[in-house]
Amino acid sequence: MTLKYSTELKYPRPADVVIKMFTDRAYFEKKYQSMDVTDFKVDTVVTGDPFTIRCRYSAAGDINVPDFAKKLIGEAIRVTQTDVWQVAKRTGTIDIEILGAPVSVHADMKLVSSGAGSVLKLDWQFRCSIPLLGGKIEKLIAEDVERRTAMDARVSIKLLEAYA
Repeated sequence: MTLKYSTELKYPRPADVVIKMFTDRAYFEKKYQSMDVTDFKVDTVVTGDPFTIRCRYSAAGDINVPDFAKKLIGEAIRVTQTDVWQVAKRTGTIDIEILGAPVSVHADMKLVSSGAGSVLKLDWQFRCSIPLLGGKIEKLIAEDVERRTAMDARVSIKLLEAYA
């Protein structure tokens, strides 16, 4: 079973400015310092086109995970997130691994100009391999990712000022 949904994040700067931010290691370091994560570490950075960054962190806070799932993943969700950007095309992917969880999270990204600003279009896919309960877990993970994506956008808009 796979849960899919799409979202759009609006940025008040042109796409060429936003992609510059999305392909800067310092942006990721500052962004995660401003969010509810701990143990943040940049694992891998490959600059150029494509640009790749892999980060590891623990996602704390009010995670709405049922008790049986907490037995698998613990109180804090330990995450490895890999962002890959085809810089010239302004397209990319996000892959999220949750340590100890039979869940995969993937997003296709496309950054497009929109008036004086830009829009990041995200097409998400959530997959859980647990029979019968997989759909419920996918929905819970999707809700958490949606909440964190909105927080990410708010922080990113503030950080975008440094790239204008």
